[in-house]
Amino acid sequence: MPVPRSHPDEIVVGTSPTVRRAHEVRMLALFVVAALPLAAILWLIFSSVLFAGLFVVAWTLFFWFGMRRRHDPLLRLSPDGLSYEPGPFHVRCTWADVDALGPVDLPDGRVEALILAEGHLHWAADQATRRKIQARGWDRVIPIGSFEPEWEWGQIGQAFRQWAPWVFELAPPDEPSA
Repeated sequence: MPVPRSHPDEIVVGTSPTVRRAHEVRMLALFVVAALPLAAILWLIFSSVLFAGLFVVAWTLFFWFGMRRRHDPLLRLSPDGLSYEPGPFHVRCTWADVDALGPVDLPDGRVEALILAEGHLHWAADQATRRKIQARGWDRVIPIGSFEPEWEWGQIGQAFRQWAPWVFELAPPDEPSA
């Protein structure tokens, strides 16, 4: 994975604790539900509820810690531009590449985002991920609302006022699907 060249004035923003907690609760529920059929098979084979319960706990903790580390998205803002790093791919662009500002529909729901004039996929984990990201248009979307729901008054808004004040005057995207 390429490491971005940091700028001395760079601002790095992670997701809010509320968003992170909601995401982790969904992940935990998914991992427990996925472990239950295997735990039932283990219970039938070994006739031990304790063994099946320990398997569910171990399975859930293993996947939870692994996915938790991998899915902490970052947004990097600097005078040079933006970098959106959700985990399996990175989108990097200059401020001049931002074309619109408005709500878009993403897998996590509707969120306020910057829309780029064209795709700026900088890195993807593999070719399948690259194709999927480009086919869905996610290489043109930087979801700023995921990091700060009231971003206009937070670190993101302050960076925009400092380096790209014209972003506040952008029109909403033509079609909100991304």
